[in-house]
Amino acid sequence: MFITHKLFNYTSPNRATISEVFSKFSKALQEGNTLTLRELLLPNAKASFSMYGEFEGVEAIIEGLLNKEETPDIVRYYVTNEYIGIKEELSQQSVYITGLFIHKDNVQMNPFWFGGHFVNTYKLTEEGWKISHLRFDLDWHYGTSPYTVNWKIQNRALGWSPDIENPKILSELEAPWRVISKSEENNCGKEEVVATFNRYAWAFDQGDISLLNDIFTDDAMINMVPIGQIQGRKNIISQLKISRSGRSTFHHAVEPHEIEIKNEKAKLKMYRLVPFKPTEDTLENPVYGAIYTCDLRKEDGMWKFEQMNYKEGSLFQLK
Repeated sequence: MFITHKLFNYTSPNRATISEVFSKFSKALQEGNTLTLRELLLPNAKASFSMYGEFEGVEAIIEGLLNKEETPDIVRYYVTNEYIGIKEELSQQSVYITGLFIHKDNVQMNPFWFGGHFVNTYKLTEEGWKISHLRFDLDWHYGTSPYTVNWKIQNRALGWSPDIENPKILSELEAPWRVISKSEENNCGKEEVVATFNRYAWAFDQGDISLLNDIFTDDAMINMVPIGQIQGRKNIISQLKISRSGRSTFHHAVEPHEIEIKNEKAKLKMYRLVPFKPTEDTLENPVYGAIYTCDLRKEDGMWKFEQMNYKEGSLFQLK
């Protein structure tokens, strides 16, 4: 059974359409629906996946990405951290995917968890938005699955080594905020507040620290484990840069759960998704392990953090 868990819904029409195209692509790929894949991809589309390699053209992508191994009994994709920038007939999308494959052995659920970042390019055609380029880097995985037996796991160690391969995503050139500095659809308040957090998460995960420069106020304050309390934009960015520097990969799989806007001020609460032991209950009701509580204010047309608190240490569900 394939289900995509996605909490945030767009009110801006193009973002909603592009997000739905990506959801349809994920579902069609998992189900082997080649007809739908051909409808969603441009004829000269490209795909770059760290587990599979590089492909160009619809048929090459379908042949390269379709998995011919034993299909899991249950599939869940948790889509988080989505941001979509749009300029005229071009769109750039970033997404974090947490995936769960389950193979049942009588009543036993045998899980395989994985997570990774997408950056996708879309172009507007007479038939609507189509996928031009898919890029995916696998960050982590846990467990075993016959479905992933042919996945190529890259060496993600720190520093250079003779066998290291380039990642499929280079944020400095391909992040949505690099490709489209100001999106045309930017008048949807809640979307823009969440977009500020997703930019923070992306910048930290990718080590693209200069993307943080414009999203903290000069008098901002953060309080998070293990850094502690830091005051001032320069100090915050410096500490985040140091914290990120010693890690080969990092990920935030976060969902917005409370958004409140009043004039030029906003409050935002984000919950961080964590891998969990799958049961009939948790499959439909994911488990979270941390909370971000943020205050933002609008300066020069941009939502910026003036306070961010991060608390972890206890697991919880919403129901």
